[in-house]
Amino acid sequence: MDFKPRPGQKEVLEYRGGQLAVPAVPGAGKTTVLAHLAAELIASELNNDQKILIVTYMNSAVANFRKRIGDFLAEKGLPRSRGYSVKTLHSLALGIIKEKPEARLINQDFKLIESARRYRWIKDLCRKWAGENSSLLQQFFNLEKNSYHFDKYLKKWKEEDFPQFVASMISYFKLKLLEGEELKNMLRYSNLKSANILTPAAEVFAEYEFRMAQEGLLDFDDLVQQSLKMLKEDTDFAERIASQYAYVFEDEAQDSNQAQEEMLYFLAGENNNLVRVGDSNQAITGTFTLSDPEIFRSYCKREDVRVETMDVSSRSSQDIIDLANFLVDWSQEEFSEREVEPLELKYIQPTSADDPAPNPEPEGYRIGTRAFKNWKTEKKFIARQALRKARENNKETTAVLMPTGWQLEAIAREINALGGEFQLAGSSSKDDFLTELEVILKFLTSPASADNLKLLFVEIFGREKPELIQLLEDILEKKENQELIFPLSGLNRDNFEPEFRNKEGFEEFFKILMQIQGWLEASMELPPDELVLFLAERIELTGKKLALAQNLALEFGRLLKENPAWRLDQLTAELPEIRNKIKQFAETLTEMEGFEAKPDQVTLSTLHKAKGMEWDTVFIGSMTSSHFQHDNDDYFMGEKFYLNEEIKNPKASAKAELEYVLNEKKEKNVDFKARQETIAERVRLLYVGITRACQNLFLSTHQKVDNWDKEPAFVFTSLEKFIRENKKQNREEK
Repeated sequence: MDFKPRPGQKEVLEYRGGQLAVPAVPGAGKTTVLAHLAAELIASELNNDQKILIVTYMNSAVANFRKRIGDFLAEKGLPRSRGYSVKTLHSLALGIIKEKPEARLINQDFKLIESARRYRWIKDLCRKWAGENSSLLQQFFNLEKNSYHFDKYLKKWKEEDFPQFVASMISYFKLKLLEGEELKNMLRYSNLKSANILTPAAEVFAEYEFRMAQEGLLDFDDLVQQSLKMLKEDTDFAERIASQYAYVFEDEAQDSNQAQEEMLYFLAGENNNLVRVGDSNQAITGTFTLSDPEIFRSYCKREDVRVETMDVSSRSSQDIIDLANFLVDWSQEEFSEREVEPLELKYIQPTSADDPAPNPEPEGYRIGTRAFKNWKTEKKFIARQALRKARENNKETTAVLMPTGWQLEAIAREINALGGEFQLAGSSSKDDFLTELEVILKFLTSPASADNLKLLFVEIFGREKPELIQLLEDILEKKENQELIFPLSGLNRDNFEPEFRNKEGFEEFFKILMQIQGWLEASMELPPDELVLFLAERIELTGKKLALAQNLALEFGRLLKENPAWRLDQLTAELPEIRNKIKQFAETLTEMEGFEAKPDQVTLSTLHKAKGMEWDTVFIGSMTSSHFQHDNDDYFMGEKFYLNEEIKNPKASAKAELEYVLNEKKEKNVDFKARQETIAERVRLLYVGITRACQNLFLSTHQKVDNWDKEPAFVFTSLEKFIRENKKQNREEK
């Protein structure tokens, strides 16, 4: 493997012990450098009974690290799997718990609750709490009871927003290593006013913990909480676990939280051989996880921590690097008098002239902007131009990055309308992973429905064969489904008029009817879980699709054990719930396989999911003030306008109330602080989006969605001015 270290990388590779922080800009090659360092330490520093532990946060990163380290070890003539262990944080925590299950009264057979089931439980408990505390719940409302919208938003609060708030707070309580009954007692004797928003979350939390204990279940938050408690409470146990690892590496350290950091220090042991690599300018998960970019920033500032910056990147052209660096300068100036620092003063540097992997050098200035009159025009333009780039067939990749999933769906529909293809990069906006099986099962549960039979033909047999669809429509004008598939005289060619038999595609049409008849017979003879596997084999599913079908069969089997008398129609009625679990399995498979962009298709991704990826051409759309806020009076999607002013951001208010209960620290301007943190994270999100582009970049916004007026984001206007000036300078130089 040809690897020539760059400035910054060289210094990291010289590490042999102690605490090291490695701030790394986008495209700096952190995975390659960490893998190379691990191989060097394994070859020269490790005892046979010790390992290097690499902790990361994505399954795809686990597979990538294993391959890279294995390649470097093989070059040295060493076994590919020697001396290291790569784990996600949760798999690491699970391993620690299994080392000593009796410490937390957990048996070896404990199970993890699926996230979909966890949320259903929380919704049930919230519904119960709301029923018992209806008047208190309404005290939080800022709408008059006779308001036209009162009932609508009360229902939304009870059934959607309140359970989501509680689910988030339960994770936060566990991060703080709190227990439900303990927290309830603390609140009972606190000085909080009676109508505080923290108490409902704490009471539901206590009920949730009780229910989990009854069922012998843990959730993913429990893994970190329980393992950290074990390490804290048993010094000998902590030393035994830490003794397995000579060095601990943390990838994506900007996404750490308090509990994760504590665990890493326990595992690093007395020698504190801890290497943390990250980029606080790419910390974009704080609004929906418990990560805190200040943790890595603080680590970098500690006197006992050596800092080596990797700031050279070969990913993007000089013009795109200049734009990203301008955004850094702009954020420093724009937010100098606020309480937040969105982007640290850290610039991306291009490679040197003799670098074996130089920066791209496209012809001309390849960054553009446009403000559209409305969203409809913007989405059509982006879809058309992205598809045009993909169809150039020059082996270059193209992506459309949007703030939300529903916008991706709109872009996807436009691409489909243009006859193009797209692929999804980690987005859940197109859940097509069970399409074929769901269509077949829908038909088998209601075979008399002509619509179900038509859907079956379209999705399974006739996507590129319109003559088959036409034959079906023609025959259904004369025959019912049952007469067509199960005629009294038996299914044979003589059931059809000679004129119909002579039509194009009849033979294939007849074979399909025979196949469907076989599926119907199988549905009456086979148990539903076996039927799924039978169908998967008959439609020749392979790879990921086959794995998902097998997962569906297991889910059907589980439900049949709980409900032995259920029929196929009762099981298929559960598909909406099952899909959530299968979706998680599908996403895990995708992560483990890794994502590879196809040059002939447009990649669609949310900006959040795009981190860690890159494309030759990137379109970033919908840069409005409601997605990239700047001022305190912009629209903030996380706030609930129908709640009282002091709790319209219930999560921020509850966290502030908890801080007062735990530390008697009263937070002022809770809502303002939460808004500033959101504003800062959106700047970082845009920085991530810009730095995904290698050669071509297009930024756009719009002024109207349907009848709603929209303001272009303030940051869009600033970037547009910079781009316009640089484009003019580029023309003048030419």
